Amino acid sequence: MNKPGRNDPCSCGSGEKYKKCCGKVLTLVVSPPLPVRDCGSCTACCDGWMVGTINGHEMKPGTPCHYVREGGCSIYAERPTSPCKNFSCAWVVAGSPFPEQFRPDKLGVIVVPIRWQNQPAYLLRSAGRDPDEALLSWMKNYSVQTGRPFFYEEDGAKIGFGSVAFQQDMFRRAEQGEPMW
Repeated sequence: MNKPGRNDPCSCGSGEKYKKCCGKVLTLVVSPPLPVRDCGSCTACCDGWMVGTINGHEMKPGTPCHYVREGGCSIYAERPTSPCKNFSCAWVVAGSPFPEQFRPDKLGVIVVPIRWQNQPAYLLRSAGRDPDEALLSWMKNYSVQTGRPFFYEEDGAKIGFGSVAFQQDMFRRAEQGEPMW
């Protein structure tokens, strides 16, 4: 079958000219690439806010990584896979929806991508302060728009925000003594 001419009736039977139907030329709009972020001088994940053991040195809240120095990691090129290379900061990951002011060393909170029932979720981890109302309001709006729940701690209490199914799961976990994340 020959391709119809631009002004011929469209072969699909719509009654439109081919050029206004199946032969319509669509203009593609290419979005500029999202900026690639890197940690830069931010060392919030290494400053004693996350938990892990690096080359036999324990890191936990209050105990920074043994290898963190002014301006970054002293073993960055040779850092271990776990926990270092496996850790991802939601502010840095490609296509991050989080605004510039969410950089952990500026925000005082690390947004960590995690999973809940095999779906994306987030953990807000203190990097010097608990999440404030402005951050929680932004996260709640984001959660409602995307369906992605999030967890955080406030004054030592573990809190989760998300859908009804998420809330029911958190209630069940609490009743059974299971961890929220």
